[in-house]
Amino acid sequence: MEHIPWFAWIAIAGIFAWVIVTSATTFAGRNKNLDAVIAQNTAVNEKLMERLDTIDTRLIAVEKTLNDIP
Repeated sequence: MEHIPWFAWIAIAGIFAWVIVTSATTFAGRNKNLDAVIAQNTAVNEKLMERLDTIDTRLIAVEKTLNDIP
């Protein structure tokens, strides 16, 4: 540490700052992509739940019909 001149510390600090800023920007960009994927997945899940509800309703009607047969 004693052998490194004072102006080299400025460069070292700049490198550390660059790494931190680049990492933060990368993670922020990934979060935006993740938000889009989550929104798309939520829409697909909602459609799937609607479809399952209709199938469940039809199944209940079929079961009722089968139970009503003497």
